[in-house]
Amino acid sequence: GHRLARRRERRIEHPPRGPDDVSTARAVARGTTQLLGGLLAAKAMDFALYLVLARQLGVEEFGRYTFALSFTLLFNIVADVGLSTVFTREASRAPERIRALLGDTLVLKLALGAITIAATAAVSIATGAPARTILLVGLFTLAMLMNSSALLFEGLLKSAGRAGIAGLSVVAQSATALAVGLALVLSGAGALGGACAYAAASLVHVAAAALASRALWRADRARATVRGMAPAPEMHTSPASAPAPVSAGAPSPAPRTARDAMHSRLALLRESAPVALSGVFIALYFRVDSVMLHAMKGDHAVGLYGGIYRFFEGFVLLAAAYRSVLFPVMARAADGPPESLAILCRKSLRLHLLFTIGVATFFTFEARTIVTLVLGQAYAAAAPGLAVLIWALPGAYMADTLLHLLTAQRRQATGMRVAVVVALFNVGLNAVLIPRFSFVGASVATAASEALCFVLLFSAFHMAARGASLARAAWPPLAAGALMAGTLVITLPHLPSGPAGLALAVPVAAAAYVTALVLLGAVGRAEADLVLELVPGLRLKRRST
Repeated sequence: GHRLARRRERRIEHPPRGPDDVSTARAVARGTTQLLGGLLAAKAMDFALYLVLARQLGVEEFGRYTFALSFTLLFNIVADVGLSTVFTREASRAPERIRALLGDTLVLKLALGAITIAATAAVSIATGAPARTILLVGLFTLAMLMNSSALLFEGLLKSAGRAGIAGLSVVAQSATALAVGLALVLSGAGALGGACAYAAASLVHVAAAALASRALWRADRARATVRGMAPAPEMHTSPASAPAPVSAGAPSPAPRTARDAMHSRLALLRESAPVALSGVFIALYFRVDSVMLHAMKGDHAVGLYGGIYRFFEGFVLLAAAYRSVLFPVMARAADGPPESLAILCRKSLRLHLLFTIGVATFFTFEARTIVTLVLGQAYAAAAPGLAVLIWALPGAYMADTLLHLLTAQRRQATGMRVAVVVALFNVGLNAVLIPRFSFVGASVATAASEALCFVLLFSAFHMAARGASLARAAWPPLAAGALMAGTLVITLPHLPSGPAGLALAVPVAAAAYVTALVLLGAVGRAEADLVLELVPGLRLKRRST
C-alpha cells in the first residue's frame, strides 16, 4: 500500500514535462551544482583561515574576534534593509528594468552605509568597548557594506542563470582572505590581521561580482530582456513609481525626472521594509547569543561557542546556495497557479530533511572526535554544544526556503511577524539558559528557535498552498536516522579512536542511512535522476544515451 501511494504521489509530482519544464529543472540543478562548487571551494579556504585564527589567536583573543564580528553583523540589516532580496525578485520578474533598479538600489545602499557606520561606532563607544574592539568593529563594518553591495550583482548573475560565475566571485573573496590572513596573522598581527584580511577580501568580492555582471547592467543590455530571464510583471507600485518596460528595438524612453527616481526608490523601500524587519529579528536570534554569552560568561565561552557555530554556519551555506538559485524560479512561479509553489515547497522540504537528519544524527555521536580533530584539544569542552547545535539544521534549512517562498508571493509581512515572535522567544530562552548552561544553553536556544520558526512559517504557507505536506516527507528520514543511530551505538565501541575511527564511521553510518531510505521507499528513481542532473559528467553521459 505504501508503494502504491508513493507511485500515485510521484505521478502527481512528476507529470509529463514539456521542454520548458525540463530546461528549468536542468537550469536549477546546473546552477545549484556550479554555485555549490564555488561556495564549497570558498568555504574550504574560509575554514583553513578559521583554523589558523582559532589556533594562533588562542581562545581569549579568538573570542574577542568572534564577538566583534557577531556584533557588527547585528547591523547587517541596516546596510541592506531587505533591498537585495527585493532587487533579485524584481530583476527576475522584469529584466528590462535592471539598470533603473540597480541604480536606485545602489543610491539607497550608499545612504544606508553611512547610517550603518555611524550606528556601529556610536553603539561601540556608548557600551564602553575597548579601542581594539572598536577598531575591529570598524573594519568589519566596512567589509560588511562591500559584501552587501556584492549581493546585488550576484543576484543579477543568478537571475540570468549564471550562478556559477557568482560562485567564482566568492572564491576570489575567500582566496584573498586566506592569502592576506595567513600573511598578517602568522606575522603576529593577531585579531586585527584577521579583520584586515576580511576587509580586503570583501573589496575583491564586490569588484569581481560587478565586473562579472557588467553585461547585464550596461545601458545597451538594459533595453532588452536578458537572455535566460523570462519577462514578468512589474512590482506592485503606483504607476508613477515604476517606469514602463521597454521592448527590444523600441525607442528609448525619456529620462526619468528626479521625482520619478524618488518615487521608485520609495517603492523599493516600501517593498523591502517587511523583509528588513524580518532580517533584523533573524540577525538578532542568529547573533545575539554570542553577544549575550560575552556579557554573561566572557570571552572563553564565546570562543568555544564560536568554534562549534562555524560547523553550523558551514552547513547552512549549502541551504543558502540551493535557495539562492531557486529564488528567481520561485519569483516567476508565484505568478502562476498556487500548486507550482506547493510542489516547490514539498520537494525542497523533503530534500532538506533527507540531508539534515542524516548529518545531525552522525554529528551527535561523533561531536567530540570532530571538535578535537578540527579545532584542537583546547576546544574539546565545546563538543556537547555541537551535539545540540547541529539539530538546528533541519529547522534552519526548511525555514529559509519557506521564508523566501512567502517573499516570492509578496507575503513578506507574514515572514516578518514570524521573525519577530521567534527572535523574542530566542532572546528569552537565551536569558534563561545561558546563565546556567553557558554555550550549551545557547545551542539549545538556537535549535529550539529554528524549529519554532519552521513551524510558524509552514503553517502560514500551508494556509495558501495546501499541497505542501510534511508528514510523509519527515518520517522516512527520521526512521532512517534512528537506524543509523543504532548502528553507531553498536559499531563505535569497536572502532579505533581519533581520525581513523572517524574515517571508518562515516561509510558505516552512510550505508545504514541510505539503505534504510531505500527500503522505506524514500529514495528511488526521482532521486537518481536528480543526482544525474547535478553531476556534470553523468549529465553529459545521460544526454548522449
